[in-house]
Amino acid sequence: MRNSKLFSVYIHWPFCESKCTYCNFNKYVNPRDPPHERLLAAMKTELGYFLNNTRFQLKHKKIHSVYFGGGTPSLAQPVVVSSLLSTLDKHIGLTKETEITLEANPTSAEKDKLEQFKQIGINRLSLGIQTFNQKHLKMLGRDHSAKEALSALEAAKRIFGSDRVSFDLIFARPGQTLDEWKNELKDALTIAGDHLSLYQLSMERSTPLHKQYLKGLVPAMPDHDLSADMYEETVRQCEAFGYSHYEVSSFAKTQKAISRHNFSYWQGIDYLGIGPGAHGRLTDVSENQRVRTFGEFHPDKYMALCESDGEGLRKIIPIPFDTMAEELIVFGLRTRMGIPRSRFRELTGGKSVEEWMIEHTPIFLMNFYHNGKMEEAYGPQRQVLKE
Repeated sequence: MRNSKLFSVYIHWPFCESKCTYCNFNKYVNPRDPPHERLLAAMKTELGYFLNNTRFQLKHKKIHSVYFGGGTPSLAQPVVVSSLLSTLDKHIGLTKETEITLEANPTSAEKDKLEQFKQIGINRLSLGIQTFNQKHLKMLGRDHSAKEALSALEAAKRIFGSDRVSFDLIFARPGQTLDEWKNELKDALTIAGDHLSLYQLSMERSTPLHKQYLKGLVPAMPDHDLSADMYEETVRQCEAFGYSHYEVSSFAKTQKAISRHNFSYWQGIDYLGIGPGAHGRLTDVSENQRVRTFGEFHPDKYMALCESDGEGLRKIIPIPFDTMAEELIVFGLRTRMGIPRSRFRELTGGKSVEEWMIEHTPIFLMNFYHNGKMEEAYGPQRQVLKE
């Protein structure tokens, strides 16, 4: 099926029990009385706005995937998640093949809700473990223990199946050595399901961790060479354990285990962003151009906007064809599969990649392309395009 006939849905739950020290996402500490019903009503209102809007014609497409992110969406009541899925099913339709992912923290309280989420339609779970090192969990501000992480992982694999469970780990943490990461990763791979996301820590400005670092309260970050060694070790170990390195930070044992939702981003598939601070990329059919949508950040402002205007958007911005082409080439370089030629033409005003590169690409990149470093067929090198 052509990518233009598909779209994915991202739903942002903005609340967390506490803020991690390294995180700069749009998240807020869970209030004593979380506004579950009001936020649900706002999200359903916004869903209705997009799904019924002839500008985007989403009713003529099929849902490729649904992803509940955050924040910590597993803090939402299961009835909230169920109601949102029912709205999508009513307007568009969900099938057994639709990938529906929920992010969850591996705390004991959230582990107990996993069975409920499975029963209402969640068929893939992404656990935010980040590290099994208890000392580093504390430094990162995580609200679970290493023991809880192991317990939640085992429960998730039992409930959803190993091929439908992923977890995140972060490497290149302050003070971390290469040997520490080697041992931690090896232990993690022995208990992992069929998918892993392994990220290098980025020290974001104005985060609590960055402020602690500036004050000398946490160890130094690994330098570029050490971080590169850690990344190479990550790839080596994962491949030794049978994982395919299908994207810069993503590893899967089987085709089924690949994150369909994340792949929609990398392949230029439209995605609808719902919730406070959620971003989307949709095709404006009336203008034959892709647009960015930006949700209002603060939950209170978002809910008020939905109640007054029927949607919680801050703005919708057209994406110029040249900008879209640049993004697609970068996305293609992130993955082994690359970007379909047909989708490149659809999103760039009908130009082929060769035409676009001749007009816009610096000479050194053109040479890079013509020398075969950017491949057009599946192979060991990263690719930009596929047939």
